Amino acid sequence: MVLWLLLASAAIGYLLGNFQTGLVVGWASRKIDLRMHGSGGTGATNALRTLGKGGALLTFLGDFVKGTLASLLGLAVAGQAGQLVASLFAVIGHIWPVFFRFRGGKGVTTSVGSMVIAFPVPVACAAAVSIALMALTRYVSLANIAAEFCFGIYAIIWGVCSGNALVAIIGALIPALVIFAHRTNIRRLLNGKENKLSFKKAGKT
Repeated sequence: MVLWLLLASAAIGYLLGNFQTGLVVGWASRKIDLRMHGSGGTGATNALRTLGKGGALLTFLGDFVKGTLASLLGLAVAGQAGQLVASLFAVIGHIWPVFFRFRGGKGVTTSVGSMVIAFPVPVACAAAVSIALMALTRYVSLANIAAEFCFGIYAIIWGVCSGNALVAIIGALIPALVIFAHRTNIRRLLNGKENKLSFKKAGKT
């Protein structure tokens, strides 16, 4: 019975993750496929470059809410285990959405939305790291990667110390998937070719 509940949580998370807010906002506002512009991602950063501040805000909120909703529904279905599983699959669904030929976003906002219910303090700390790095370097990808890494380390330590293996495993898997989704950004960062955040160019890509 528990296995079926966890499978149901995974399905709920994945289906919610498939909802690509950026694609909806892009089509509704400018009749464009966000994947065909800018970096090709469907997340808030590419929405900012392509659609402007309003489009980026709507994309961020939509992706955040779907992560939070997946977390809450998973919790209702199968407790903390269901919450963690649903959160993981929401991120997987966002990065690799079956309904959009497995081309989604990087999963950052969805991961934040899904984890903030279970781990509000560490998520807030990771967000502070992200904001500080973004302000210092203007590299959104670097800020996101650092924040995900910090959260992953926390989850592993907390899971091991509390004897909760699922927290350690999924808490590490989610950041690992998000960082993996940033692999092209990592290559550009290493080669000095990564684009910096610019609000002046928002909506002009």
